[in-house]
Amino acid sequence: MQSLFSALQYPFPSRIHPDHVLIEKEIPAFLDVYTFLPPDARKQFEAANFGRLSALWYPDVPFDMLIPAARLVVWIFVFDDHYGPLPLPELKKAHERLIAILRGSLPRPEENAVFQQFSLVHEELACHIRPNTWMTRYIESWEYFFEGQQLEKQYSYKQDLVYPSIEEYMSLREKVGGTYPYVDILEITSGYILPAHIITHPAIQRRRFFVSRLATWDNDLLSYDKEKRDHEAMNLVAVVQHEYNCPLEDAYHIAMEMRNQQVEAYLDLRINWPDFGEHHAAVTDYAARLDWLISGHLEWYRDNPRYQ
Repeated sequence: MQSLFSALQYPFPSRIHPDHVLIEKEIPAFLDVYTFLPPDARKQFEAANFGRLSALWYPDVPFDMLIPAARLVVWIFVFDDHYGPLPLPELKKAHERLIAILRGSLPRPEENAVFQQFSLVHEELACHIRPNTWMTRYIESWEYFFEGQQLEKQYSYKQDLVYPSIEEYMSLREKVGGTYPYVDILEITSGYILPAHIITHPAIQRRRFFVSRLATWDNDLLSYDKEKRDHEAMNLVAVVQHEYNCPLEDAYHIAMEMRNQQVEAYLDLRINWPDFGEHHAAVTDYAARLDWLISGHLEWYRDNPRYQ
């Protein structure tokens, strides 16, 4: 895995929050509330360095903002691992409640920590969220992820996996990656919410797309063994191997070529970045944060026991 990790490096460096050790110490307490986790799962989550991931994604935020960011990072891994395999009706019901919470509904006392923590995160972030337009986009990002989880049910979490075609995978993997809400939070961490006409600019939308694609494809390349064990079909290497009926080594080679083409396209976009006039400084800052998220996400996999 180390040679593969080295081959995936980006030409721009990652950054890490100076208080990364402190935030990692908070993770056990964040996990304590998920009392439904089996001991083995709890142990694996605690070893996964979610504090480090949060510190790599958001390397320059005040510590009081890093707390809810890290809480939300822990949340998505717990939610995806625990709720993803559930029957579709139960999964849909959970999605509906989570969207209701984002729209202002309070979790009910009898609801478990998945709903309580999701609410708490957004209470903690509320003082940093002002324009309704950002919140609308943010909710849409969660709806996009939830739609992906529901569509994935036709392929994953079966004893005999059903693999999508590469074309089907391309569309669905972007949704099920769950990257966009965390990309949206970059605006909150910067202290500047980009106006609607700026955030919807084709160049920015394209750059956001590449962040999602590269983060998820890097994950697929580095987590093939884990996802095979977990009966997950939405993995680039597995999909390529199935479509071309080729040896695993060849599937890795093809997947790496596909990924490297995307990296080149991303680098070309960085070079040919348009001028955003009065918003150019804010957009430049936002774009740098996108780079940190991609390279930081990859750095998190270094020697990470979750993917061994």
